[in-house]
Amino acid sequence: MIIGRKVVLKEELSSTNDEAKRMALAGEEEGTVVVAKRQTAGKGRMGRSWSSPEGGIYLSIILRPNMTPGEMLRMNVLFGIPVAQAISETTGMEAMLKWPNDVIVAGRKIAGLLTESVSQGGQITHLVLGIGVNLNSAMNELEGERPGSLSYLGGREYGSEAFLHKLLFHLDDFYTKYSKGEVGIDEYVRLSGTIDRHVVGSVGDQRISGKAMYVDETGALIIKGDDGLTYRLDSVYTLRYDET
Repeated sequence: MIIGRKVVLKEELSSTNDEAKRMALAGEEEGTVVVAKRQTAGKGRMGRSWSSPEGGIYLSIILRPNMTPGEMLRMNVLFGIPVAQAISETTGMEAMLKWPNDVIVAGRKIAGLLTESVSQGGQITHLVLGIGVNLNSAMNELEGERPGSLSYLGGREYGSEAFLHKLLFHLDDFYTKYSKGEVGIDEYVRLSGTIDRHVVGSVGDQRISGKAMYVDETGALIIKGDDGLTYRLDSVYTLRYDET
């Protein structure tokens, strides 16, 4: 076991990612997990905040993979797989992946991932993978576009300790296989709710709309634009499904 061999539990933190980054810089071993019952300044992608009321699962993992910064997108995208697997096994509900870093259940955002890294000499020295899951969160405390909680969708509360153990098991199994080069895009495609959908994304001042065709081996999303052009997105400020 790598992920979860050491787990640091906190009642409250401003951000589990910030705490894990501090520990990583101080030499904390790979696989250490920082867990908080709530965050006062949880982080989302592109500098957004992540609503973190009590009832959710908020954790950050210190990793020291042998990889370059150019591989970060692929890792961040693929790490949604074990999160979706843990959610589906726990609840019996279908969890789908929304590119680049969300997990969706019944059309609602249930979980998100955020990866932050430090590199030197073209090589990553360490990275921190942050994961937030709305497990038993109260709906009126959640923010953002179509948020949801598993307890709301499932009509019951789920044991947080049991879910955390299952999540860490899947994350560790995935990371072991990923490190050996045994994880490909195929599994992501199987769980993707984005591919074959008409999407609208914003990249800087540019608005792109079209059909999401596939995710390439780097983790980038390929879109056939309504204007006839093909776009390769390796980052996006917003991406939504166009249901019109």
